Amino acid sequence: MKSNIIQFGDFLHKNNFYNLILSWFKKNQRHLYWRKNRGVYLTYLSEVMLQQTTVMTVENKLKSYLKEFPDFRSYKNKDLSDVLNSWSGLGYYKRAENLFRSVEIINEKYDGKLPSDESQLLNLPGIGSYTANAVLAIAYNKKAFPIDVNIRRLLLRLTGQSFDDNELKKILEIVLKNKKSYRNFTESMMDFSSSICKKNLPLCESCTFNSFCGSAFQDFKVQKKSKLNIKKINFFILKNGSSICFLKNPNFQFYKSFLHLPSSLDTEFFSKISYKKKTKIKKFKYSITNYQYEVQVYSADIKKINDKNIVWIEENKLAKIALPTLFKKILI
Repeated sequence: MKSNIIQFGDFLHKNNFYNLILSWFKKNQRHLYWRKNRGVYLTYLSEVMLQQTTVMTVENKLKSYLKEFPDFRSYKNKDLSDVLNSWSGLGYYKRAENLFRSVEIINEKYDGKLPSDESQLLNLPGIGSYTANAVLAIAYNKKAFPIDVNIRRLLLRLTGQSFDDNELKKILEIVLKNKKSYRNFTESMMDFSSSICKKNLPLCESCTFNSFCGSAFQDFKVQKKSKLNIKKINFFILKNGSSICFLKNPNFQFYKSFLHLPSSLDTEFFSKISYKKKTKIKKFKYSITNYQYEVQVYSADIKKINDKNIVWIEENKLAKIALPTLFKKILI
């Protein structure tokens, strides 16, 4: 396999892959906010947000988030709920938790400066090999090769062979021998793989590399989307005067870092309360990862009870607490 790595590295090098993709990038690059406003913090933040979230969604959210958290030091004297509140709408809230914990470490251990060493980056919560290498290449223009699903697809199609990520990195080392523009090269592969060498129906006729690509003009079958798991759930807006009941330890499997509206899953909670009448106020469908929930929302008045699992929030204070989009949709 080592000979194959050298062979395909030399093959891409001799076919001028590096210069061709940079030339394409110069004309066709995406003009993204975090590229127009270069900075280590912004690169790091955008890469964390882009984990499992589309470019367009991140682009729309980033500016409002930066108003609250413009740099690493702005997280000082803030708590997790502040970050979660600003993160609302991006989903996958574990990333926000890891971001908050990582920035604490960056501020305390590295004096508010993001490490430029791969091993130190990998020790930060929520940072894996891809994100660490993306930060090194893009923020610091260091010799690093982030391999995500899009870049992997591009390289495997070009070679027409099967390589693991470490082998692909070795191939790229040969391609970039004596080259210095790791930032532009990385971003050019990101853009090319997402806009030309797409998963389904790649634009081979428009591809700069179709004369030497090992997979050009093949019949790529469109993969069917996996079916969503459909579940039914009821949520309850339980009021006492102008206060609304929330739970600290709910049974709903998502959004564990947030206060929750009670749901039909919280059987122990409902065994402790009573109400004379409940009113159905809305229903809608809501998707979370591979689940689609058929949500029904009810309201009722209840008496206040003392329970360590219950938090009462005044209606006029709701805007100040961190809530995921699902609960905002229920309450509005």
